[in-house]
Amino acid sequence: MQLFVSASETVIVEEGVRYLHIEGAFYCGIGCLFLLYGFYRAIGKPAMSLVLTIISLGTRVMLAYLLSPVPAIGVTGIWWAIPIGWFLADTVGIVYLIGERKEILFS
Repeated sequence: MQLFVSASETVIVEEGVRYLHIEGAFYCGIGCLFLLYGFYRAIGKPAMSLVLTIISLGTRVMLAYLLSPVPAIGVTGIWWAIPIGWFLADTVGIVYLIGERKEILFS
């Protein structure tokens, strides 16, 4: 973190570390989401990839907008909105895959 800010700005470094702890713990969620994007594009269903993107991004924007003004949550709510959006999109993509697996895998 100190590569990007001066050493005297410890408050910024502390906030950045808090952000990285939240986001870094859930990076496997974005990895799974990228795998789903590629999978749905590879099998000829790019619309599902777009749906997952809209779910992920829409959830993140909506939650960040709703959680940021709450004084007890503040900026941390924006950071938590990101993995929540990833998780929701992952869940929808996997549930769709399980529900349509015969059509998807054997078509």
